[in-house]
Formats: sequence, C-alpha cells, structure tokens
Amino acid sequence: MVGGLLFALYVDGLAVAADILFTNGSKEDKIEALRILLCKGETIEMKRFRVIQGGKQDKRTDAGLPRLFKVCSIGNLTKTGKVYYDVKFNWYCLERIVPLTPYEQLILDYDRLDEKQVSALIKEIDRYFTEDETKSLEAYMLERYGLQLKIEEVALPIKEKGGFFEEGNKVVYDFIELSEKPNYPLSFKVWGYYTISGCLSTPELDNAVLFLRRSLELLGLSLNMGSKDLERVAKAVYEKEGLLVKNQTETA
Repeated sequence: MVGGLLFALYVDGLAVAADILFTNGSKEDKIEALRILLCKGETIEMKRFRVIQGGKQDKRTDAGLPRLFKVCSIGNLTKTGKVYYDVKFNWYCLERIVPLTPYEQLILDYDRLDEKQVSALIKEIDRYFTEDETKSLEAYMLERYGLQLKIEEVALPIKEKGGFFEEGNKVVYDFIELSEKPNYPLSFKVWGYYTISGCLSTPELDNAVLFLRRSLELLGLSLNMGSKDLERVAKAVYEKEGLLVKNQTETA
C-alpha cells in the first residue's frame, strides 16, 4: 500500500493507458501512457464550452421557429469546508410571462397531448433562453463570476421533457437565485440548480495526486509534472473510469 492509500475501484475495467501506467511495461511505455491520460484531460476541457446544435432530439426542423438554448456552467464549489470540482450549474429562465411564440408551434403533436403533458412541456420551454438572452447571460457570467457557458441549442418542436433535472428524483439539488443577487443587470430572471452528487472533492483529489506522485517515484519515472498536471490526470481517470483514491482511515 503506497503512502497508506487505498485504490478504490468503482467500475469494472481500466483503460489500457492506466493498465500500462500502473502495471508492467517499459519506462517509455509508462511515459506514453501518462501522456495519453493527460491528453484525455485536455480533450475534456476543450469540449466543455461549446455550442451543440440539436441536443438529444432531431435537429431543428422548422427554420421559422425561434432559436432556444439550454445553458450551464462548469466550476468548482466550496461547501462545508470542502471543494467540489467540476460541478455542473444548470441555468434556467424564471417566470417567463409572455410566450416566445405560440406553444402550438413549439410542441410536437400539440393537439394530441393531454392538458398535463402540454403544461409540463410549456414549463420546460419557458425555462430555455432565447439567442439574445443567452448572449447577455454569457457576458454577465463571464464578467461577474468568471464562468463560461456551455450552450446547447434545443431541437424544435420539442417532443418530450428532458432538458432539466436529468439526474433523477433521487438526487438532492441546491438552487441559486442568480437574479436576486445585488446589482443583477439583466432584464429577465435567472435561477440555477446543481448537485454535488458524483463530484470529485478535495480529499479525493489530494489523495489521487499523492498516489500518482508516489507511484511515479516507485516506477522510477522522473517526469517534470506539477500538482496541476497530476490533478488533470486524476480528474480524467475519475471521469472516464470512476476511480477514486481514498485514505485507509476514510474507509475504516
């Protein structure tokens, strides 16, 4: 056991690169495996903030409909003395009074749905942002909080719910009353929600960095890697493989 750390496996299987890194193999193979893991971390970062057209449904079928967007941010959150990494903050429009366009055009098979189904889809539509609202929110979040937006275009007309609270009913959500903050400048109300369920936190990341550092020393690899580089490797392994490093005292 290296440094009193327990390597906890939460899913079956390891990536080939991780297998090479932590088992047998030449020094050159181990260096290349570590580079592969680092590249995975870079790819994750590059994909994090971009506009994605269409979402989970088919691409927008009617060019005459307005463009609507679902947006979120990825950032770190300090709570009860712990830092949670890569928390997803989901933003939505609150209390939209005037419909963006007749709902009959925005909901597929509107006339065939019952009142409960229509009401649920209307609520979902009202939470999305217009193109102008998205641009304004993006500028505000970056200037005020240093957070970028991940922007996903919604396929219209919508067929079903699924844009919000995707983690399920068993997850506990916390809410952020963004538009209630002092000096909020936008003309539309915005709230957000998030969950720390499944997020890597301070002790696990610190443990992982120590584990990687000690492993490299024992493998005889003298790579010039700082803590930030090792953190990226640990995050990539956690996101891809669900692997955590826990101290033995934490599992007793």
